[in-house]
This record gives sequence, C-alpha cells and structure tokens, in this order.
Amino acid sequence: MRTGERKVWSDRGIAATTCRLLLVRHATAEGHGRFQGQLDVSLTSAGRRELCLLCEKCSRYPVQAVYASDLRRARETADALERKLGNVVNVRPELREMHFGEWEGLSWNQIATRFPEQAALWIERFPCQTIPGGEPLRQFRKRIAAGMRKIVAANRGQCALIVTHAGVIRLTLGRALGLPARNVFRLAQDSCALNVIDFLENGEVVRCING
Repeated sequence: MRTGERKVWSDRGIAATTCRLLLVRHATAEGHGRFQGQLDVSLTSAGRRELCLLCEKCSRYPVQAVYASDLRRARETADALERKLGNVVNVRPELREMHFGEWEGLSWNQIATRFPEQAALWIERFPCQTIPGGEPLRQFRKRIAAGMRKIVAANRGQCALIVTHAGVIRLTLGRALGLPARNVFRLAQDSCALNVIDFLENGEVVRCING
C-alpha cells in the first residue's frame, strides 16, 4: 500500500474510524526475567531466533505503520519487522518501559534480599507504592496513555503495529478491559507476544492477548 493511502475496512466489518493496534512485546533480551526497565540491552541469540515466527504472525495483518520504543531490544525487534513488512519504523521514547529506579537489572530474589522492607511495601501497597528512584505508576500510565492516543489518532481506518514492553502492553490492555491497575500483572506477556486491540470511536475491543 502506498504511503499515505488509507484503507477502509468496511468489507471486514471495521469502520474507517477504527484503529487496529497490534501490540508486540520485544523478543527475548539480555537479563530476561529481571526488572530491566529502561536499561538499554540487546536481544539474545535466542531472541533473534524468535523473530522469524514473529514476522510470520504479524504479516497476516495489513500493517500500514510501525512504531517502537527507543530502547534497543524493542528497536532490534522492530527492525526485523521493518525488513519483513516494508514499513519504516517510527521511534517513540514515550513507549519505553517503566523506570524501575534502584531495582533495574535485578531479579526479584535480589530485590527481596537487598530491599526487604521496600519490596514488602511495594507488594502490599501496589500500585500506590513507588520503587525507590523509580517512575511512579501514575506517571507511567499517563505517559503511555498519551502516546497511545497520538498513535490511534494518526491511524484511524488503519492497522498499526507497536513494538514495546510488557508493562506498556499490560497497562494498555488493562485500560481497555477496565482492570484495576493492581491486577494488570495477571496478564501474561511472553517474549514476542502479539496482542490486538480495536480502538473504536466509543471504546475498545480486545481481540487477542499474548498470541
């Protein structure tokens, strides 16, 4: 499809005012399973092997725009999709993962050992308790919501793909599903997970989670 051409999906039951977002978690990165946050790490060799299947999954959709967090693990994932789909990647810093402050790069066991009182408070008071030196969840949610609104507004009548992070995706899904912030971590987000949300004029419809 030519740049700037807008596809009307009336034949698929999707109005020209609807934006379909494919939310993709990046492939497996260095330090997988830790609180990576905004550490700028690369994909592992295993993560790079995952990209072929991810490209196959995403190629089933008529993607007309691709966006990515500016962190390396997201950009490397998006670069593979750019080569497969032919869309230039728009890099957006507001799609970064939450900043985990003093906990970045640590596993939960390390956090519980080094910061036992703060770890206990975080579990007890989440989402109100902020990680030391970290980004408050309220601020993170505001940043993500604003970023998503801009992308949706720019892609009405189109399908757009966003390569980002588990926290970003969970909050976006949680908002669409009306979940309390405390429960969003119950939403699984594996490496290269594909999620699909239709943003209608008057609400959202979640069509796929962790696909």
